[in-house]
Amino acid sequence: MATVTQTMATAIELARRAAPDRTWRVLRSEPATFWHGWSHLLYLPVLGLARPADLYYYQGPGLQALCQFTYKYLPLERFLGELSHLQLGYPLAWALVACYSQAWYPGASPLFIFTDWHDKPLWTKHAAHAGPMSMWGRVMPGTKQLLLNGPEGHWLAGWDYAVDTCLPGVLVDLEASLADHLQRPIAYTVCDSEGGGLPTGQRYVAADRHYISVLPRGETHPLTDFTVLGAWAPVPDDPTHEAVAAHWQDADRAQADPRRLVLLRRVATTEPTRVYTGHWSADWPAASIPGRFRQRWACQERRIRDLVNGANLNVNYGYTAQAVPDRTQQRRQAAAQAKLAGCEQRLLEQHEAILNRTAQGQALQDAAQTAQDEVTRQIAALQAEIAQRQAASQTWRRQEQTVQRWQRTVAQAQTRLERQLARLQVEIAAHQTRCEALAPTLAARQAACDALDPPGLRRERELEKDQLMLDCQILLDSLHDWVRHHYLAPVWQTLELPTATELLYRKAGRVTWAATHIEVVLEPYRYLEQQQWLAETCRRFNAVPRYWRDGRLLHIHVAPDPQLQLCDFQGTGQT
Repeated sequence: MATVTQTMATAIELARRAAPDRTWRVLRSEPATFWHGWSHLLYLPVLGLARPADLYYYQGPGLQALCQFTYKYLPLERFLGELSHLQLGYPLAWALVACYSQAWYPGASPLFIFTDWHDKPLWTKHAAHAGPMSMWGRVMPGTKQLLLNGPEGHWLAGWDYAVDTCLPGVLVDLEASLADHLQRPIAYTVCDSEGGGLPTGQRYVAADRHYISVLPRGETHPLTDFTVLGAWAPVPDDPTHEAVAAHWQDADRAQADPRRLVLLRRVATTEPTRVYTGHWSADWPAASIPGRFRQRWACQERRIRDLVNGANLNVNYGYTAQAVPDRTQQRRQAAAQAKLAGCEQRLLEQHEAILNRTAQGQALQDAAQTAQDEVTRQIAALQAEIAQRQAASQTWRRQEQTVQRWQRTVAQAQTRLERQLARLQVEIAAHQTRCEALAPTLAARQAACDALDPPGLRRERELEKDQLMLDCQILLDSLHDWVRHHYLAPVWQTLELPTATELLYRKAGRVTWAATHIEVVLEPYRYLEQQQWLAETCRRFNAVPRYWRDGRLLHIHVAPDPQLQLCDFQGTGQT
């Protein structure tokens, strides 16, 4: 309550400073009014409602027991709209992160987290950005929700993103921001196969952060693709599997991939059934990686299912949208232009190589011609000297040997020049062949670029209302988590939110508002065991004084059922 109140007060103060003449009702409401609105938004799933519009026909007494009245659609929708204008959703999510982390994991010790995308579909006929929806098996508009859980599955936070957001582009930066915000290091992150790609690993290695993921199941990797490092070791708490560290068999692939790999297989088999990947400390045994990763099924996947089935996680709120450029088409054009530019660059390199080789040949010919002219001049001078010596009856044998040596040098230089020019001609022909091979590719890529339509406009919903309701959904499940750990009878402490809602939170009863206390008497159950478990839950709740928001003492009891009689079954002593 303190976190929500403080965050709202800060947002209201900023709104008042930005525009003092605003007439929003939320800017002048009392704290009690805020909590009436928050209670209605928070407990909609408990009442079996999904959106504020469902209050049109709601006649139940649940909200009236909390607030002495029940909002209808328009007041609650106006309250939610004004909260969205305050831009409260994302600041509240960050504030609740600090609240949850200290409530469940007090201190400043390193914290490991579980992260996962939840795809929330949106059914619309308008042209909107789309992305793959794994639960529907299709590409369609929607919202990406990044959900974070801590050890033992306790909720930390959730954020809404555009449907075409990529996990590698968000996760590492968000983890760094989370560590700064909480003032405690993040030991490592566990994510599913969406984070198992090479770009995620490269970003984590560059940031020197630790994470564990898995290669997608659709990719088949036999044992021959890897080089095993060490001996296979049994997985703790799983005697049927064994694991070993490995790296890629292909030297080029192993050099380009900075991630660590761990293979998992069944005992007495050969081929791996799963490949874990990520970046973690070198002193972690390979056999410990599967156990660390498997926690996400109980600590996150089941908790997300609780939100889907018990807190309306897949419901969209608010349809205010704006027209933005088609990012999908922009990415397609950027990819096509990048391919075209690459082909043009390769073709340009071949043309430059041809020009360079032609210039080299001309330079060789010019240098050889210059050298030959110089030698010819010197030979002519020596021959003239020989003629003079012959006329003077002097010896000229040495001059004649020099002329012959220079003539041989000229012949050798000519032979070397011809060989060099022939090699250059072969290289020029090879480059011309490559140019001819690249010409069809260049034409095809140019045609592909020309065939792409220019980026149009797409509708993109404002996600502020969705973020506010996501805060409420996570808050509701976190409250249930707190209740089952602190108040519920031991046999009920494993209840998930949908089951607890049907069994306990929708339990009928009577509320008496006295001057100093509030008395809640719940109707009895039909079954003796459930009656006893609820009585134990009430005893645990009443053991420590609990006060309502206005300071009145709160007591909860379950009414006895006169039809439930303790009896002896056939004299066995069992009741």
